[in-house]
Amino acid sequence: MHEIALCQSLLEQAMKAREANPFDRVVRVSLSVGRTSRVQPDALRHAFDLLSRDTFLEGADLRIDRPPGEGFRLVEMEVS
Repeated sequence: MHEIALCQSLLEQAMKAREANPFDRVVRVSLSVGRTSRVQPDALRHAFDLLSRDTFLEGADLRIDRPPGEGFRLVEMEVS
């Protein structure tokens, strides 16, 4: 399931961002996931919930936009 690998990458990006500019927690993560990317939004949500448990990402609102195409990108990460 590549959704787990994608979420691991998101967590790594968040950790790097936190090291560069300390913050308490992530409030919202906004992603753009192309409709033909083969990424399943439900599986992505499940992986995010599992991997964010007991981290500063736990409880963050995961928003997934589904534009046409194959792209996958982190659009925004709101922190507090």
